[in-house]
Amino acid sequence: MGFRRRIRRMRVALAPGGRPLIRLHDSLEGQLSIEESRFLHTVARDRRVILEIGSFRGKSCAMLALGSAPDGRVTAIDPHISIEGAGKTAYNADDERVFHETMARLGVTDRVCHIVKMSVDARAEWGDVPIDLLWIDGDHSYEGVSQDLNDWAHLVPPRGVLACHDFAHREGVRRAWNERIMNDTNWEPTQFVRSIAWTTRR
Repeated sequence: MGFRRRIRRMRVALAPGGRPLIRLHDSLEGQLSIEESRFLHTVARDRRVILEIGSFRGKSCAMLALGSAPDGRVTAIDPHISIEGAGKTAYNADDERVFHETMARLGVTDRVCHIVKMSVDARAEWGDVPIDLLWIDGDHSYEGVSQDLNDWAHLVPPRGVLACHDFAHREGVRRAWNERIMNDTNWEPTQFVRSIAWTTRR
């Protein structure tokens, strides 16, 4: 582990509840940094209706579910299809099984609604229900992120939160976010936590 990473982990560990959060983070499979895990766990506080696009094996979903309001519920959308050439992460049929095993191990199965579909196909089922926290980490192409923002972001009400992963790493994510969110006066100025871009609706 590099020096900078150790320092970042130490900062999280020294915060209230930091050490249990680090243990949880380390026990889960996924691409979140420790600061990103802490952000999701924290921003979910007092949120009741949370929608996640892109779940992989459940790391972000677990953070959201465990951090949410006592009666909070996370709807996790992921088709769990095999994807070749996706970089260091291998997506395959085992992901769905591990996702459910993770939710059961953490005792949050009853707080998670799992929809095994593409987000565009799940949109019609959702209707017009407001979303307190929308977390986008699915198709990272410009077209995919644009579609998710177009389909779902307008359902976030005032003081609701919109967050998107891999802004720093994927040009398509940056372009879609910048075009649709960055200069939209309905949203507060974008903030960043490592590779997460996030904002609150005015």
